[in-house]
Amino acid sequence: MVAGETITGRVPFSWLLFGSIVLIILIVTAVVINVNYNNSREQLGNTMLLQQEKNEEGLIQSMLLVDRGLLLFDQSLDYKLRGPMDSFLSAYEESGGDPDRIDLDGLKASFGEGYELYIINDAGVIEYTTYSPDHLLDFSEYPQFYRRLTKIREGNIFVSDRIVKDFSTGMFRKFVYHPTSDHRYILEISYMDDQIQEMRSALRYTEAAGRIHELNPYLTSVRIFYFKGDEVGNPSYVPEEWRSEIIETVLETGESLEFKNPASEVYTRFLFIDLSSNGNPPEMNLVAEMTYTTAPIQQHLHNLLMLHLLIATIAILIGGILAYAVTERITWPIHRLVDDTEVISGGNLDHPIGIAGPPELRSLSLSIQQMVDRLKDMMSRLQASEEELRVQNEELEERVLERTTDLTEAHARVGFYLDLITHDINNTNHTSLLYLELLESEADETLERYIEGLKNSLKKSDEIIDNVATLREIQDAEASLVPVRIGPMLRKEADADDRITLLMEDEDISACADSLLSQALSNIIVNSLKFGGDDVSITISVTTTEDAVLIRIDDTGPGIPDATKPVIFTKYTRGTERVRGKGLGLFIVHTLIVDRYGGSIIVEDRVPGDPTQGVSFVIRLKKVE
Repeated sequence: MVAGETITGRVPFSWLLFGSIVLIILIVTAVVINVNYNNSREQLGNTMLLQQEKNEEGLIQSMLLVDRGLLLFDQSLDYKLRGPMDSFLSAYEESGGDPDRIDLDGLKASFGEGYELYIINDAGVIEYTTYSPDHLLDFSEYPQFYRRLTKIREGNIFVSDRIVKDFSTGMFRKFVYHPTSDHRYILEISYMDDQIQEMRSALRYTEAAGRIHELNPYLTSVRIFYFKGDEVGNPSYVPEEWRSEIIETVLETGESLEFKNPASEVYTRFLFIDLSSNGNPPEMNLVAEMTYTTAPIQQHLHNLLMLHLLIATIAILIGGILAYAVTERITWPIHRLVDDTEVISGGNLDHPIGIAGPPELRSLSLSIQQMVDRLKDMMSRLQASEEELRVQNEELEERVLERTTDLTEAHARVGFYLDLITHDINNTNHTSLLYLELLESEADETLERYIEGLKNSLKKSDEIIDNVATLREIQDAEASLVPVRIGPMLRKEADADDRITLLMEDEDISACADSLLSQALSNIIVNSLKFGGDDVSITISVTTTEDAVLIRIDDTGPGIPDATKPVIFTKYTRGTERVRGKGLGLFIVHTLIVDRYGGSIIVEDRVPGDPTQGVSFVIRLKKVE
């Protein structure tokens, strides 16, 4: 191991150990910060919700208390309206139930300042009044209030209402009602003076809301609204349609609603304040719009995160310094051991190994020292063995050279003798054929079949010699593949025998082969003619694909049994016993097509499923454009 090379891959062990310690510190610090941050966020969120619930409950209770105080004031004014209501009823009875005969203005003047008179018909419309802004005011547009008026009209008692805002002017008035004896109308009287305006100026409601606002840092605003959408304590407020719809929904359902803006830290709650428990009519109920913000929580969390990051930075720095010191302390014996092993790996096997560090490292140092001692011994023996092996190799090379020379000479002599024998046998066969032709012309008919047998034997001898010569050429000559035109060689075979039919889509089809391809094709054709007899017919079809030439040779001979097909291309195998031979023809075909040209050849039944109806040889060669 050279200096600077790492122990574990690309990272030095000391840095790996230092990084591991720092990583552990980072993970622990991150986990602590994350847990503390999430706990703080959850605690702040719970605190905000708890304070929200308490403030909303406090606001409702404050509104109820304020309303009870105002109720006592409202009831204290009943005495000012009972006498005028009795006079109003008497005037209605004296008119015979005809409001047109009642002098409302004169009756109003008899009561004094601050009074207004109203006569409401069964449709909820103010049909007669001394207060022109409310003339023909239709209370049926306010279903809850109209149902209450209907109940009053159908009854027979004096009904004192709370001090409420006038529908037209928004001024506070005290209202009382009484049905007529014939239940056709409701007589209504309102009263207003400066004391009423002062007491019902809504400051008490807003003051209670203001105290709630001061107690909650998350509450940005508190606004109180009446059932018509008017804001309590803000006479300049112009009702907004969207807010009025929300207020109406809250008052109708009696349930509070909450609206959040996902893009901001603000959310608004519309709180239902039920004042009917104080004996008020439903239209006296209020809706509080309370707007909250989570900005204080986010700011607190941000400050907390910054503090944690500062503490984490300090902790990491201190931890890194301690980790570096611990790493140097732990890895010093390892560095020393590495230095010693590097010296030894450089070839100095006599360099001693330092024994230091923890027990495990000392044990490792002793083991390395023992290994080096054994290595020195092995190297000594190996050097001796190498010298002995070198001598033996030199002797073996001399023997192999001698044997190779002898083998080359023997091979040359065998080739010479084989060529001589082949030449002499061919000359002898040709001479024998000439004598047989002379004998055939002189002999009688009884000798013809013997002469024909001799001629066939000589032809078989020529065939064997040709096969042997082809095998020698395959073995001795290296394959030098070139484009070979298929058409001419097959056309030559077809022209030589009228039992052969050639089908080609293109006469210029070329395959990657050499001159021996004609021998392979001829062997298959001769095989089919030999085994097929005089009545056999052979069809040769040549087609092409994108990258291959397909040659299909079909014959109508006796076929090849299924058991023989798998071994038909092996040496010394014959397809049938009808014709005698050495079985080299198809072996040569397979050797040329598959081994030499890199193609393929298969044998199958000409008629699928019937091996007795002839055979098909399918040859696939590499196509040459």
